[in-house]
Amino acid sequence: MASNDRPADLAIVEQMIGYMFEDPSLLLTALTHSSFVAENPGTESYERLELLGDAVLGLFATARLFNDMSDEPEGVITKARATVVNEATLAEVARSLDLGAHVRLGVGEERSGGADRDGLLCDVMEAVLGAVFVDGGADAARDQVDRHLGDRIDGASQLDDATDARSRLQEALARTDRRVSFEYRRTGPDHAVIFEAQAVVAGEVVGEGSGSSKKAAAVAASADALERNTFV
Repeated sequence: MASNDRPADLAIVEQMIGYMFEDPSLLLTALTHSSFVAENPGTESYERLELLGDAVLGLFATARLFNDMSDEPEGVITKARATVVNEATLAEVARSLDLGAHVRLGVGEERSGGADRDGLLCDVMEAVLGAVFVDGGADAARDQVDRHLGDRIDGASQLDDATDARSRLQEALARTDRRVSFEYRRTGPDHAVIFEAQAVVAGEVVGEGSGSSKKAAAVAASADALERNTFV
């Protein structure tokens, strides 16, 4: 596919991600789910690019954290990376880029709302990174990681105990053989979803919080519970 005859949808995605492909067919593949391939023989799904993109993201996120956290041991860096390289975060980034609106799905997958599933959006985000790597090389892929995940990676490198409120709440409750569960409510449009969470202990709401992902909302609710300290 020549660069001057790329479909309008691909041009929109290129504008959103901030990268123009030399070979737009790579981007088309990155946006093609296996359910579409099953109904359209001769097309290719994003699965191979997703595999590559997962490795690309892991490498560049780890390298950035390695440099930013030069005094930290391996375990701390691994924990920081996990707050960024995960399904919820990548799905959040994919939503901010409106990738779900451009994914090619089979009829059944589309009817079931597949384009808004965290797992699918995470896969597509990784596939796009893989496609950029194949098309433009390591520097182009690194630029994409920095552009769309750089702030989150930098934030992860500055993690302290306060950001791990959920773990601290769980540990505090475990001392008295109690557990916390979280109840969620989703609000806002698809491109700017907000999750509201309640931390519940023994049927009582002990904390509340909100965030752009369920994980962030649960952390906020846990921090609120620790601050209230009513569960003791």
